[in-house]
This record gives sequence, structure tokens and C-alpha cells, in this order.
Amino acid sequence: MTVCLTVLLLAGLLLCNLVRLYSAKRPAPAEDTLSVHFIDVGQGDSIYMHSGGTDILIDAGEREAGETVMQYLQQQGVRSLDYVISTHPHSDHIGGLAKVLEEIPAEHVLVSDIPEEQLPLSASYERFLEAVAQASLTLEIVTPGTRYQLDKGAVLEILGPMGTDYESLNNYSLVARLTYGENSFLFTGDMEEQAEKELLQAQVLSPVDVLKVGHHGSSTSTRKKFLAAVSPRMAVIQCGDNSYNHPHSNTVERLAGYTDKIYRTDLQGTIVMESNGHSIQVHWEREAA
Repeated sequence: MTVCLTVLLLAGLLLCNLVRLYSAKRPAPAEDTLSVHFIDVGQGDSIYMHSGGTDILIDAGEREAGETVMQYLQQQGVRSLDYVISTHPHSDHIGGLAKVLEEIPAEHVLVSDIPEEQLPLSASYERFLEAVAQASLTLEIVTPGTRYQLDKGAVLEILGPMGTDYESLNNYSLVARLTYGENSFLFTGDMEEQAEKELLQAQVLSPVDVLKVGHHGSSTSTRKKFLAAVSPRMAVIQCGDNSYNHPHSNTVERLAGYTDKIYRTDLQGTIVMESNGHSIQVHWEREAA
């Protein structure tokens, strides 16, 4: 009796884990569905978006995460990328992009306008530039107000950065809003309080369904007035094991004032959101402890 009970318990646990796992075996989304994948790259950002025939990648984590991102894209059936977006040239965002560009053809590489004297001399940035050149591409500087019409009616709009003179490279982060039907996503890179204030002053912010929390949940970002303007129904924090205290408890507490749906890649792994233009379904790789 004890042996049978043990077998039943083990079988139940196995079935539970199989249901919880996000994998390629999950039924493919319908053709009229937009999907946004927050890829688990540890302490860094990487986001893949798919809308009909349009494929977009924002960042690719550190250098060692490039292989992870490249393999993930291939598992999703990505043969080429329409847009590769580098939010800003810090290694935990740009490091893995070289590997992706070496393995997967891309049509456009979008960056924000950063003064030449403030561009880093880092090895990760140099590898990124070399990969862009090897792919016979050029960096395309985008400005606020630029809109990209994607397949199936989705629209990607560049909101920031508004300024061109920041002390921190984080504030040069390319900020974009993705709209599909009634649903909207806001991607903020590592944008900090100064750039948030400028977006508020420009009155370009509006409530969104999903906020990709700035700077991995750092206390320097996602301030009260910014949150009040975007009023997210859901939030995603991309972070991993780190010594920076990301996400900061104060940031999480501020977010909790707007939503109880706060997803974290360090706890739940890769997070995938699928929108039919009216509602959003969320899938995650593993249950948070």
C-alpha cells in the first residue's frame, strides 16, 4: 500500500511539473496572436516579439547569453529578424547580440542617438559593431515619434530617449511601446528617473497592459509619477543572481500598488505573453519558489 501511494505521489508531481513547464510542445499561438517572450538570460535583458511575419529582438544579455538567445530564437522557428534593437551599449544588454547577428540574418539594427564621446570602449560594444559590419548592416539611429507598422496590425512606436545629454548611459535607453489591438507593452531598457521625467513632460506616456520594468527593478527607475502615468496591469522584471540588490524592495512595493501580477525571470525563467488584441495569456517556464 505504501509503495503504491509513493508511486502515485511521484506520478502526480511529474505530471504537475510537465504542465508547468513552458516548452515548444505548447500549442502554437493562433496566426492572429502577438507573442512577447521575455527570455531568461540571467542578469540582463532580452525580449523577442513575433507578430505574423514580423520578428523583433530587443537586446541579448551578456556575451555568454548570446548562445542561449540564438538557440531560443531557432527553437521558435526564427530564420531571420526584421528588427534588432540595442537599447543601450551596456554589456548585460548588448553582449549577446554579436552571437545572434553572426547566426541569424537581420534586416535592421536600431539604436538610440548617443554622442560619440559617450560611447563605451568596451569589448562587448566592439564585438557588436564588428558583427553589424560583418552582416553588411549599418546602425540606424531612431528618434522619438518613429513608428513601425508590423504585420497583423501591430505598431511599435519609439518614445525615448528625449534628451541627448545624459551622464548615465542608462538614460539613453531606447524606449518603445508596442500596441496590438487593445493591448499595449512598454519596453524601457535601463531608463532611469531623469529620462522618465522627460517622457512625463513630453506627455507621451499612457496606461499599458505590460511594463518591462526599467533597469532590472533598480531603485533608480520606475518612480512614483512614472508609474502613475503608465499604471501597468502586469509587470516583468528581467534579472538574475546579482550583487546590485535588483530588484529593489522599494521598486517592487511601488509596483504592487498597481498590480499583483509581477513576473520575474530570476524566479520564473522565460516568460511568454500572448495577445489576441483583447486579452493577454501568460506562460512561464517554472513556478517561483
